[in-house]
Amino acid sequence: MKAGATERPGGTAAGRLAGLRRAAVDGDPVMIVHGPGADDAFVDGAYRTFGIEAALWESLHSAGYDAIVFYSLHRKVYFRDAESRRLVRPDAAAARPVVNEPRRMRPGFGGPLGDRVVTRPPAPAPEEPAANSGMSDAHAVMTLDHLMRQDAMRAAVVVLHAEEVLSHTVAGRALATVFAEWVAYRGSARNKCVLVSRKASLADVRDFIRDVRGFPTLEEWARRLAERGGGPGRVGEPDEEELARLVHVQRLAGRPRLRIGDWAGLAQTVRAMAATAEPARTWEQRLRGLAAEDVPLDGAVLRERGWVTSAASGHEDVWRRLDRLAGLDAVKEHLAGMRLLIEAENRMRAEGRGTADPAAHHLVFTGNPGTGKTTVARLVGEMYRELGVLRRGHLVEATASTLVGQYVGETAQKTQAVIDSALDGVLFIDEAYMLADQAEGFGSDAIGVLLTRMENDRGRLVVIAAGYPDRMKDFLDANPGLRRRFPEANVIAFPDYDAGTLAGIALARLSEQGLTWSPETEDDLRRVVAGMHRTRGPGFGNAGAMRDLADDVKRRWVLRTRADVDRPLEPGDVPERLRVHLRTAVPELPVLLGELDQMIGLGPVKKAIRDLVAQVRLKQRRGRGEVVAPHLLFLGPPGTGKTTVARIIGRIFRDLGLLTSGHVVDTGRADLVGEYIGHTAPRTREKVREAMDGVLFIDEAYALARGDDGRDFGREALDTITQEMENLRGRITVIAAGYPDEMRTFLAANTGLRSRFTVRVEFPDYAPEELVRILEKMAGAEGYRVPDATRARALAWLAAERRAHPGDFGNARAVRERLLPAMEVRLAARTADAPDADVDTFLPEDVPDLPSEGVPHADR
Repeated sequence: MKAGATERPGGTAAGRLAGLRRAAVDGDPVMIVHGPGADDAFVDGAYRTFGIEAALWESLHSAGYDAIVFYSLHRKVYFRDAESRRLVRPDAAAARPVVNEPRRMRPGFGGPLGDRVVTRPPAPAPEEPAANSGMSDAHAVMTLDHLMRQDAMRAAVVVLHAEEVLSHTVAGRALATVFAEWVAYRGSARNKCVLVSRKASLADVRDFIRDVRGFPTLEEWARRLAERGGGPGRVGEPDEEELARLVHVQRLAGRPRLRIGDWAGLAQTVRAMAATAEPARTWEQRLRGLAAEDVPLDGAVLRERGWVTSAASGHEDVWRRLDRLAGLDAVKEHLAGMRLLIEAENRMRAEGRGTADPAAHHLVFTGNPGTGKTTVARLVGEMYRELGVLRRGHLVEATASTLVGQYVGETAQKTQAVIDSALDGVLFIDEAYMLADQAEGFGSDAIGVLLTRMENDRGRLVVIAAGYPDRMKDFLDANPGLRRRFPEANVIAFPDYDAGTLAGIALARLSEQGLTWSPETEDDLRRVVAGMHRTRGPGFGNAGAMRDLADDVKRRWVLRTRADVDRPLEPGDVPERLRVHLRTAVPELPVLLGELDQMIGLGPVKKAIRDLVAQVRLKQRRGRGEVVAPHLLFLGPPGTGKTTVARIIGRIFRDLGLLTSGHVVDTGRADLVGEYIGHTAPRTREKVREAMDGVLFIDEAYALARGDDGRDFGREALDTITQEMENLRGRITVIAAGYPDEMRTFLAANTGLRSRFTVRVEFPDYAPEELVRILEKMAGAEGYRVPDATRARALAWLAAERRAHPGDFGNARAVRERLLPAMEVRLAARTADAPDADVDTFLPEDVPDLPSEGVPHADR
């Protein structure tokens, strides 16, 4: 619609038009109008339909600009009203007044606007030139520059179709020069240039100008606008009110007229139209098409034609879809409470009772992957739309890589662009803690922009930050403003799915793929899923892991059957890596404990382990809850078989089904404690992860409790181990070993240790006779013989060694590391010059001389 000489487009500017009016009065000499609405149709409060030209003319005219001049590559310099033309070209003929009396209905008829008849905007006034075809680009640029520099009147220059103008003008250098001067305020600060671009965001505008080359100042100006949030120059999609006006325009003034199929559901239908974020021009064409086909407008028609989704059109209540999600009872309860709170606030405001700001709507979702966070975020957007919190309620997904740039200034632009796309909906930031992890990057810049926009656009933006529970604490602590905008009451925990729910997800996917199976195969699959759930660790994929399982099973089925689609699944289609969860029946006690029973001595140890195994098997047979691998204390001097028994424990727990691997990771203080602040916890966690599904054996564990002056990092290792024992309950067995007295210090170092080590096994010193049997066994493994006389001398040597050094006698370690090597040395020396000598038999003289009491080992 074009205005005449004396006409100012009337009616109240609605919705997105209000942003243009705000932009028209700001202090920027160059305003960039952009966004999906920059090339759209508008329907104002007076039910008039017009384009961006008329919208800008009205906004600038209302802002007090005397002359408004338009420029395009094809039409060059032209005007929409006679007054502007007269002021810029005083020698031109005076414009004829335009009479635009509204038509009225016949007496007795009326509508939403009384007796007024809505018609199309009038044609351009005849005195307005269609184009200045004789004007060159250079002349046009000179004319625009003159207007921007003069002070006699307030002038506004509107450059339409910026992409075409900047790409194809032959006066590019001159245009770049005047843009540089206008941006730098060299012209009159009272005048304004409006650059209209079809790009979705200022970052896109900046990128386009950069790619065109030749307009560096304009490129920098677009970058600065993007960094500060864009301002009011963005023109978005039509809201519900504007689309409702469009529907009524087509109903009353369309040719042919649009019919309404469901008046009661019209508001819901229009809401669904607004949720699609389609331009008004698109909906205008669609509505005209329905009218031409004589098809009434209703939600069913929109869904049938694919113009809206069933979710957006309210085909099924959002709460019913949320209720169908399995395993999220706590999440549903939390969202139900939020719904009641918002409804109460809405009713109180409607009654004039609520004056305070409403409760924060931003949320934090914590939980492992595959627990439904993204799905629920999408439903939250719909819930907020239904409750009036958001206009569209669409979901925009983002990650740190989506928001963070690689050079200074890029992060702000990327973050602003993503937020722009999420306005009137939900911005879902997965793994949000990665923004706080970038100590050397620009994550903090993204957080800063995010906080600013959450405040400035609090009526149009809801942010949901998601990630692992412990990591999200780091994210919220990264900036004080995050805690204020994400209150503790808005943190929703998504628990891992239980084994039954997970099995249902896997079986449902197999069924969707058209596969069949026997009851026996289903039992095996459920056992596999139960094992996966029992042995899950941090980051367990939940529903994603079940989809992967189903896909693996299908691949194995295809290979086995050679794509014979009529053959069902079989237990053999379970992936090899998961067959550990299909372990056969637990062996009987003699089999489980056979290796331990074969060890020499250790009567108290064997009894303690036998009692423990019997207790575990009893719990398993009763089936009264989950049975997990316990943590143990091994108390005793060195060389009493603690490491060997730890390895046997790992195998026993594996055979009992408590651990899937049962391997042993042997570690100590040197492996766990770091050399500087922040080094110990990661090293300790690395060792713990290495021992996952097996045994972490910490020898001389009391060394970790050394020192209490705050400068020793052993306590940090203990704290980390204690926390991991809880986090990985059922996934790991920790065995801490050491002298009985020193281990009391170890238990006192952390209050949680004593309650976590539920089994204590005491290892007594070996008797000399048992040590001789150990010597025989070790020697026999090397092919040596130990006659009775040699045994007697070895017995005497071991007894003397114990008496000489009762505090640090090595037991079996003394046999392995000192006695047997010393006997080999003597045997070698004795038989060196005797080729026919027996080199496989130890004689009494091969046993070292008896140790002297009080003489250190190293001096003998």
